[in-house]
Amino acid sequence: MNLQKIMKEAQKAQRKAAEVQERLAQMSVVGSAGGGLVEITANGHGQVQGVRLKPEVLDRNDLEALEDLILVAIQDAQKKAHDLSEKEMSRELGGIGSLLGKMF
Repeated sequence: MNLQKIMKEAQKAQRKAAEVQERLAQMSVVGSAGGGLVEITANGHGQVQGVRLKPEVLDRNDLEALEDLILVAIQDAQKKAHDLSEKEMSRELGGIGSLLGKMF
C-alpha cells in the first residue's frame, strides 16, 4: 500500500470519527440509581444534560444518601455514554474505531 493511499484512508477515518462525534452529541443515555429514584440524562459524550429525582428520595434528614444516589447515577450515565461511544466508533470504523471510542 502506498503512502498516498494510506493518507487518504486516514483522512476518511478522521471524517467518519468527526461524524460519529457529532452524532454522539445528539444522542442521550440515562443513568439511574436507587431503583430509578434518581435518573441522570447525559449526551453521548457523557456530559450531564438533566437530573430527575422522585419525590420519595427527598429526605432532609438523610441528604448523604441522596448525594450518594446522585453520584452513582452520574457514574452510570457516564459509563453508558462511554459504551455508546465505543459501539458507535467501532460500528463506523471497525477495530480502530473501538480504540478511538476509548479516547472520547
